[in-house]
Parts: sequence; structure tokens; C-alpha cells
Amino acid sequence: MDLQSLDPEIEDWDLWDRYPQHRWIFNKLQLSLDLGHKAGPCPVIPSDAGYYCIRPIYNLYGMGLHATKHWLGKTGNTEVMAQQHPGSFWCEWFEGPLYSIDYKWDNGWKPIHATQGYNESEDLTHFSKWERIDPPTIELPSMLDKLKDTKYLNIEFKDSKIIELHLRLGNLAGDWYGLDNAKTIIPVWNDTHPEVIINYKDSGWQYVDRPETAVDKIINYRLGFLYK
Repeated sequence: MDLQSLDPEIEDWDLWDRYPQHRWIFNKLQLSLDLGHKAGPCPVIPSDAGYYCIRPIYNLYGMGLHATKHWLGKTGNTEVMAQQHPGSFWCEWFEGPLYSIDYKWDNGWKPIHATQGYNESEDLTHFSKWERIDPPTIELPSMLDKLKDTKYLNIEFKDSKIIELHLRLGNLAGDWYGLDNAKTIIPVWNDTHPEVIINYKDSGWQYVDRPETAVDKIINYRLGFLYK
């Protein structure tokens, strides 16, 4: 891998100008529709009642900013829709394990690093831990072959459904950068009590600073990770 691809400082907003031919993937509403998901812009109300994820159509900050889960449908919850930002959209809610997988182009997209995330709360931003796993077998849509000149991708899945796509590595040059032997990482948030960190360190865990980008966008932002 070239060092540029492993730059831990690279962000989605850097890639807007680097890959102008692929700006379509930053439009999360259009990407969802192209992937066959049920999705639409606010304030359009879904025809089928159910749980949906509402979030910005464009969000180059990442971090799951302003993503929320709501019950929507023609029979109610119009007040929820009335509160949404005009730049938001809804997409059907998917159940199943959450995966973050890095891919490299090698006559097709090959997984090179996979993790599974855990979140026991309704907060879609603050995860309790990530574990390194063997890459699950997931067939990617052929439309992603158009991105092969980027060489690397990071894709987030709910089970086998794509929910996020980045024109960069997300694990090897992101949260897991430099943590080659780590099996599990636990986020440390701004409100994490210092005694919690001390207890983990006493149990053999190590700590690495890895603050969120654009921390002014999140009240309880991430400071770093405990890893083991």
C-alpha cells in the first residue's frame, strides 16, 4: 500500500476534489436509491410504515452526524418529518450486525480488513466497541467497479446492506491505524470518567489518542481508544 492511501489524516472532504468524477457517492440519498434501498428526501413521507434512519443527504464530516431512528409512515409521525432539516433524507432501517470493511482493488474489490461494531443504545454515533473479525462474505454490486481508480474503499454494512461508502480506507488508515496487534478497541468519549480508563489500563489495555475530526459538531466527542 502506498503511504498516501494510509494517511490517517485524510477525510472525505479532501476526496471531493481528488476524485471529482466520483462525487456521486457523497450524495447519500442517490446512493441509497442506486443500491435499491427504500429512501426519499424530507419532507416526503414513506408510503410504507416502519423504522427509518433520517440523516443529511450530504455529510462530509462523517461521525454519523444528525443520524436518528424514527417510525414513519402515512398514518402518523408527520410531526417528526416537520422537524427535519430540508437537506435530510430517510432510508429504510436495516437490522443485523454492523460491519466496517476496507477493500483493495485487485481485479475486483478484495476485503483486507474487517471489523464489527457494537452499540447497545439508540444513539447512532457512540459505539461501545469494535472488534477485528474475518471478513464476512458479501457480494458487492457491480456499480462499485466504477470506483476502482481510487484503489481503496471503506464500506459500512448492516448485515449485507451497504449504509456508508468512503473513497478511502476507514480501518487501516482510520480508527485502527498503527494498532496492528489489537483485537478490540473501545472508544473513550469526552464524558468517560477517568477512573474507567484507569481500570482498563490496570487490566492490560492500552490507550491511544484518536480525537474525532470537527469535534465542535459533537457535544460528547471521542478522545481516543482503549485497545487490546
